[in-house]
Amino acid sequence: MQIITHQEELESITENLSNVSRIAADLEFDKNYYRYGFNLCLVQLFDGENCYLVDPLSDDLNIKSIFPVLEDPEIEIITFAFGEDLRLLHSLGCFPKNIYDIDIATSLLNYEPGSLTKLLDEAIDVDTGKSSQTSNWFQRPLTDQQKKYAAHDVLHLFDLKDKLDREVKEKGIENWLAGEKKSWEEDDFSDISNNQIIREKDKNDLSEVEWHIFKALMEYWDEKAQEINRPLFKVIKKDLLQQIAAKPRTLGRWHRTRGIHRKFKSDEIKEELQDLIRNAKAEALEIGLSESEPAYKPLPQDKKQEIRQHKQLVSRAKDEFFNPIKKAIEDDFGKETATFLFSNRIIDEIVSNRGSNLEGYKKEILKKYSDRLNLKPDPYIDNI
Repeated sequence: MQIITHQEELESITENLSNVSRIAADLEFDKNYYRYGFNLCLVQLFDGENCYLVDPLSDDLNIKSIFPVLEDPEIEIITFAFGEDLRLLHSLGCFPKNIYDIDIATSLLNYEPGSLTKLLDEAIDVDTGKSSQTSNWFQRPLTDQQKKYAAHDVLHLFDLKDKLDREVKEKGIENWLAGEKKSWEEDDFSDISNNQIIREKDKNDLSEVEWHIFKALMEYWDEKAQEINRPLFKVIKKDLLQQIAAKPRTLGRWHRTRGIHRKFKSDEIKEELQDLIRNAKAEALEIGLSESEPAYKPLPQDKKQEIRQHKQLVSRAKDEFFNPIKKAIEDDFGKETATFLFSNRIIDEIVSNRGSNLEGYKKEILKKYSDRLNLKPDPYIDNI
């Protein structure tokens, strides 16, 4: 195991890794728990012989130097449950190619959902010990336990992948796995916000004016959270801001109120908030928002009817088409495989867009089983 903290070390291993055919990769990150935002804390890489723990928090290296290796389509990147990792890499401008996600392979092979630790134990009899996944990956130096955990996340992926490949071949589902691999390369998460602070459910019982004030408060405190590099929930509680938006007089107890970071329990902050609330309320009234009308608006009847009709269509599609196919797939490959291929969410998406975005291999599966079972896909999906 080699800890990489200097640019010359990173450039050296990058040159070495650019000449291999496959790399096991994993990331450790923090998403609004110890610090503000979605932050990369460690990159683990294994080439079959050498394990590298690359420290992106080091001031003496530029982590982007490794990106071309991850983006090289000639190098297979072997991972486990890489969804969040991929979102983070996309946000940093890295778009890996040729990804083999073991979590997807095991789903196709009817393994029960579980952690990598559990999978390694069950599939190749490797005990990696106690997890450190929820530890603080910002701390430096890393503990021996953290380094061991981080290394174990990649050290056994080659052996696991080789075993799964044999099982995929035995079951004759190589094209299924290839279809899933292709879909990874078509995803783009670079424009997706990883720090959404305001949600529709936050409206609760707020009026239109109070909701306008609440949004202004949230934006103010999001800036404060960034200033001290702490997640918003560790700076101030969201339910407290909802209370202040509805009852600004709550600020009268500012210094005695729980759930506020001590740095901001000052008269200066209190006065800024009072000014913000006055200005936000004036702005809300100026644009015609109501002090009595609720911010949350029930759906109009025509929209409710549209949703009901869609649910009825999806239910009918399940009963008449998808459930019989899922049962046949379950008989052939297992329940976990059938659920992964055609979950309730996926069926809803298929019916909603009539399969226009459906992966090619899944269209082939639907065609094969609908023909076998003499089912008519026309009411629910086109072109299979």
